[in-house]
Amino acid sequence: MDWNIERVVPKEMDIVSSEVQRLALKYHLQRYHVARDWLGERFSWRQAQILDIGCGTGFGSEILTEVGEVLGVDMDEDAIGYAERHYHNERTSFKVGNADDQRFLESLGDFDAVVSLETIEHLEDHYRYLEWVKKALRLGGVFVVSFPSTFTMDWAAPHHKRDISRPAARRLLRKCGFEIMKTFNQKDRLNMRHIIREARTNKEIPTPPLRQWIVYYLRRPDHMLRRIYQMTAGSGILFAHQQYLLEPIERVI
Repeated sequence: MDWNIERVVPKEMDIVSSEVQRLALKYHLQRYHVARDWLGERFSWRQAQILDIGCGTGFGSEILTEVGEVLGVDMDEDAIGYAERHYHNERTSFKVGNADDQRFLESLGDFDAVVSLETIEHLEDHYRYLEWVKKALRLGGVFVVSFPSTFTMDWAAPHHKRDISRPAARRLLRKCGFEIMKTFNQKDRLNMRHIIREARTNKEIPTPPLRQWIVYYLRRPDHMLRRIYQMTAGSGILFAHQQYLLEPIERVI
């Protein structure tokens, strides 16, 4: 199975000769390791029931089995097929489903923890999704969520539906009824020569049509100036992500 920026495949990636693949794998693994450690502390390393929604190829679901039994969900049938072949065991199970499908979400039941890494930026209605997460959490349950903290819509649309800055994220999570218990941030830069080299050899790297760039930068000229700076005077294209451990507010008070 081929990898891309949104879906890493650890067993298939070239982390020796490709700086893009090395960093992509590093940060995807790191987010799951942080989630595992947070849940381990929260549940004293007992066997929690965990939903990993947007699990991709399933490598992260396997990491989470250190703290419980995991149901991994993803809308990509090929990714779930890969997960079942490589990571299915007595502590993991996988299911195809769309996080924008409210009826499907409600059919999943309730959990001690919901893990949702790099998912909400893809959803049509992230408010409704966050409301569902609250309902899906058992008493004492927690939510681990991550998403980009810098702008991505110039290259990631239409797959990304929105960008959420750190201040906006705090407002959003509070508005949707969550208390932030822990935070984790990632930040790195990629030199343009590494990005160009990867784009030339990997068809899975997103290369938006010129019209998309023009329309976006006409709407956000400040972002165009920031990209130009990153590609020239800066030290590379900035990639940054934010991750939170959350509790429903009514259970914190």
